[in-house]
Amino acid sequence: MSAADKRVAELLDRWLASVDLHARYLDLDDAAYARAQDWPRHQRPTRWVLELARTRLLELKRHVAEREARGDATFAEALELMSFLTTLLGSEHIERFIPLATMKPAAPQPAAPRPRSPTRPQRKPQPPPAEPASVAPGFPEKVTATVIADAVRFLAWGREWPQLAGLIARLADRPAEEDVLKILRRNRAAIEALAKRTPR
Repeated sequence: MSAADKRVAELLDRWLASVDLHARYLDLDDAAYARAQDWPRHQRPTRWVLELARTRLLELKRHVAEREARGDATFAEALELMSFLTTLLGSEHIERFIPLATMKPAAPQPAAPRPRSPTRPQRKPQPPPAEPASVAPGFPEKVTATVIADAVRFLAWGREWPQLAGLIARLADRPAEEDVLKILRRNRAAIEALAKRTPR
């Protein structure tokens, strides 16, 4: 199994697990669904969309297995390239998609602050200065800088924070997804500050 075959197989397995979780969430009301996970903005998927997605995923897994059995290493690479191009060119600013579902529940929302007395003028709070990017332990400075630049670019293009690690890890010459996640967590404040200043 080539590295591309392995990455595509892992991605398809993650997507299948996600679709199965969404199928379990169909019985939840909207409030419970919103608490299930920190979702990106999207239209909640319906049963027929999930069934269609599952059917197509199983079909694609079969094609990947057949091509791998024939020794065709280019098929998985072509799928990775198409996935990357779709992210860049075809999937921006859409809400009708199935976001990746995990077993991680949404973070509790903080209580709304009390309104101040209307008699006193309110000052706009000053945003804290962005933290400088720091090199994640065990990663060369160049790798950290590349991952940060990727994250800033994807955020500026409208991608959501939970999607970044998976998107970046699929790019050529990037670390594994769990390593990308470590770099992103260590540099989140700097990445978000840079993304706000980057024109869309």
